Amino acid sequence: MLPESMARILRLLARFPDEMLTAWDVPRDLSLPGLSDSLGLVRSALHEPLKSLEEKGLIETRQAHVIGGGSRKRTVIHITSLGRKEISQLMPLNGPQKERNLVEGLYGRESEIQQIESMLSKGSVVLTGIPGIGKSALLKAISFKTKHVTMNSTMDVQGLVAEWLATSDPPNDLETQVEMLSTCGYVVVDEVQEVHSRHRKGVYDLLQKLIDSDVTVAIGVRAPSPFKADITLEGISLDAAQKLLGNEIDSDITADVCAALDGHPLALHLWSPNDCLPEASNAVQEFVENTILANLSKHVRSDLDSLSFEPRPVSGEHLHDFEISILDDAALLRWPNGQVEVQHLVRNVRRVASENPELIHREAVKRWVRIQDVEARWFEAYHRTMSGEDTTDFIIENQESLMHSSSATASLLDDALNLLPDSHELRRMAANLALERGEFNIASEYLDDLPEPDYLLLARLYRSQGNKRAADEAENQAMNSLSKSDAARMKLSRIVALIDDRLPDEINDVSIAQKEISELNLAEFNPKEKKSAIVLIAILKHRIALLNDTHQIAISVRENLSKIAGNSDPIIERMLHIENHHFATNESSKQFEAEAAMRRLVGRTTDPIQRVSLGLNLVQAQARTNSLGALTTLENLHKIPLPLDRAAGRRLDAIIWFWKGYLSTDQKLTFWRESIFRFRRAECPNAAASLTARMHREL
Repeated sequence: MLPESMARILRLLARFPDEMLTAWDVPRDLSLPGLSDSLGLVRSALHEPLKSLEEKGLIETRQAHVIGGGSRKRTVIHITSLGRKEISQLMPLNGPQKERNLVEGLYGRESEIQQIESMLSKGSVVLTGIPGIGKSALLKAISFKTKHVTMNSTMDVQGLVAEWLATSDPPNDLETQVEMLSTCGYVVVDEVQEVHSRHRKGVYDLLQKLIDSDVTVAIGVRAPSPFKADITLEGISLDAAQKLLGNEIDSDITADVCAALDGHPLALHLWSPNDCLPEASNAVQEFVENTILANLSKHVRSDLDSLSFEPRPVSGEHLHDFEISILDDAALLRWPNGQVEVQHLVRNVRRVASENPELIHREAVKRWVRIQDVEARWFEAYHRTMSGEDTTDFIIENQESLMHSSSATASLLDDALNLLPDSHELRRMAANLALERGEFNIASEYLDDLPEPDYLLLARLYRSQGNKRAADEAENQAMNSLSKSDAARMKLSRIVALIDDRLPDEINDVSIAQKEISELNLAEFNPKEKKSAIVLIAILKHRIALLNDTHQIAISVRENLSKIAGNSDPIIERMLHIENHHFATNESSKQFEAEAAMRRLVGRTTDPIQRVSLGLNLVQAQARTNSLGALTTLENLHKIPLPLDRAAGRRLDAIIWFWKGYLSTDQKLTFWRESIFRFRRAECPNAAASLTARMHREL
């Protein structure tokens, strides 16, 4: 009968198929550091059981490339066919036994696990402690049945909720977030202290709301905690330290090491029998600096410093020049979600000890500039900023690629403005991004710090806040400083917004929009933009005709435009389909034909805004007679990524959530509350107010 220490190794290795024996790339779990992490043992404690298993022919080792582990090949371990036969004869772990096996590597934490589980049965738990004390390991142990999210410096509250709900379109409204999370059982979040100050309030507000609600949530945060701490972790006991270090280590030595390091689990993991015994007077940080890091070569230590100054976990594919295998073998790395970062305790020590952080950032710029990747531009911009460079021009020039993650860009801009407070272009960019994200208070703060009012951005802010009079006044101020062509383009955009600022199943008074269209002077438009303006004006007149149910006017507008654009123009085709669909009689063959034609048009339309806009016409028609069909259409539309940096994209996004609520049997108010937020973000105060009133009537 195999000892349990060997059986545990075989069980872990048996999870991987035989194909791994010849694979070029293998998971990190098959390397010694990976096995050590999975089993909760120091590497030295694995040497004897691995040696014995290999002698018995139950495992074999070879050199292979470890995924995300750098370019150098490393020793990996595989179970043999004899090993699989052996493990099949062992008693399988089922039920409670299996669950205990998932946490048995957490030596000395049995009482804390029981305490956490007891508190979660009643509500929430906040787990705190110093870096490396074992918060993450405990949270992972109790979250194997639910979604465990590890925060980093570029994640915001939407990113957290998105992972918890496993959705690409999480709610933004706080009440909606809590209501939707209430259906998740319980949720876990770790490393809350890593959240950037730019996103801290949103994350803290949600977590406090969850703590105060019926949602079961476990929170891991470094001391001091922004929330009332329920459990503060201390070091582990001597018995637990002996299990962690392995029975091969003399008990007297274990006692000395454990006492000197106050039972700190990560420090015990880092300690090696080849190291000198740490002095009892040494703090854990001093032990890391003077003992663990002193064993590294100058080159490897340089790699460690470079990685310590990365603002968030990095893909191993971007670290080919690093000695990742050596750092990993020394237990100095963490692997959240398959990415790489330095153990936070070690990272903090190196950041504080660095005498020239600007030089490290400049060297990082040289590395990231060689990487052709959208994400790389964000890292490059970050390190340029932290090296002391004025990155205003770089950020503006690379704005499109940086915007692949609005939360990451928001934190980057905040960092840049802390170092470059007079960069008003970046401040405007930050305010604009805050408006697109629906962060109106933050946008207001950025705009207040500008030396001169930016009336265009102020108008958007006021409209989002429902202050239409102030928005109109700010727009008039903005127009006074614009050229005639820019002012004309702005008037036309405002008319579009005026017509669209309504709920899709409501018809507002369009007389003001008609009046403003009649007052437009085409001569004021730039010659290059005049044709586009004529087309847009025709589309608006066609839309007004549909809202007023004036079929002949709609036909006339479309036919007049076709004389300019031609009958084969996609715009004319869309107008015709919308027209036929709108005026088709209920329950008639014409309606069926119109819906079928519209569905085909949606399917072959590639532009996301046009496709979603046409599809929502179909949803509105189906909602009256075929709610299941409307739901199916809406679900398909919801999968289409909309450009939320465009007003039209934000408006359609709000309408999608309106229809989600309209068609829902049990979450109508939840979805409508989110839709109201999105209408405000889309600068549609009339639609937001109308839906708010409808919600109150429903209540």
